[in-house]
Amino acid sequence: MAEKNEDTKTTETEESVKEIYDKKNVKDEEFFEAKKDKKSLFNRIMNIILWVVLIVWMAICLIDFYNAKTKKEPIFCLKRETVNYNDGTVDTCTGLGYKIFNYKRKSFKGIEYGPFWAKDRTAEKEVEK
Repeated sequence: MAEKNEDTKTTETEESVKEIYDKKNVKDEEFFEAKKDKKSLFNRIMNIILWVVLIVWMAICLIDFYNAKTKKEPIFCLKRETVNYNDGTVDTCTGLGYKIFNYKRKSFKGIEYGPFWAKDRTAEKEVEK
């Protein structure tokens, strides 16, 4: 009989351990789900912010590109420079990732839109002479 009591005690303790373990797993799962929801919300907010920034930046670039094509002054210019030459000037406008060159020279007139690493084309010709 003593053996039966010990067997029932061990099965009871095993069952109580399983119950505690199951409760702990449920709590862990709830914790991880709550943490996942917080990450998910943060990721959604960051995703929306990045898309808005990208769309605004594209709009700025396209507006200044359109202005350059219609031979108007750019609107969103961060830095303006004017270089004087013997036969005229070159106005440079540096924007967010692009440059616009307005050539007002006897040898070359026009407006050019390019990436931020672009250089004044007429300056290279001036150095060669």
